[in-house]
Amino acid sequence: MRGIVKQCTVVLGFLIAVPAAAEPLKLATDEWPPFRISGESGLTGLDIDFMQAVAKRVSGDLEVVQMPWGRALTSMQNGSADVMSGLAYRDERAEFISYTDTPYYNCTTAFYARQGEGQGIKTYEDLQNVPVGYVLHSAYFDRFDNDTALYKVGVAQESTLLDMLVHGRIPLMIGTDCQVDYIIQREGLSAQIEEVPYNPGNSVDLFLGVSKRSPWAEDMDRFNEVVRELIAEGFVSQSAEMYYGPES
Repeated sequence: MRGIVKQCTVVLGFLIAVPAAAEPLKLATDEWPPFRISGESGLTGLDIDFMQAVAKRVSGDLEVVQMPWGRALTSMQNGSADVMSGLAYRDERAEFISYTDTPYYNCTTAFYARQGEGQGIKTYEDLQNVPVGYVLHSAYFDRFDNDTALYKVGVAQESTLLDMLVHGRIPLMIGTDCQVDYIIQREGLSAQIEEVPYNPGNSVDLFLGVSKRSPWAEDMDRFNEVVRELIAEGFVSQSAEMYYGPES
């Protein structure tokens, strides 16, 4: 089940942080409600609240730059962006991204179909020969991510997948429940879309990552401590409640 990472230890003491650079902390990211929600004034959401709090505690201003997810990863690789949030850990990304030692949120992977059409998907093997929509450059779980035999249809955003699913352009999609369930509820799609019986049962841990080519990379100890502080103080759970409601 999705939820807040539970931090059992409380960090005592106070650490004075010296900013690694005079420039703002540049966050490269894309829309992914409720973590990043597009609006007239730019991006808001759980991740933006979280990253603003992180930036404040590491003595940096936050600059949010919206771009496609794949381009954001490239920006982390070449150092033109400093940080990303909502990152699932992958070895290939760790070559150019330093992950914090504690995830700040947990989700799980799920598959979705049109209402009444997904009950036959009960095992991983049932995915064979069924077109599965997914978001390009996303990490779900190893078996799916590395399976080149599956018929996969890649798009830029989950909202596009949901539209394709509702209109019958794909029979199945994969997503992260903490994001897809939110959109289904927000858009009133629960009567049109169902979660299929098969669930891989994995945990999708969301991390803050710092580009290894960013001057802020030398402050990883402070980033690690700040993430643990914000979890222990209940900041993340309180922010999540604003978007999901008290039951989150």
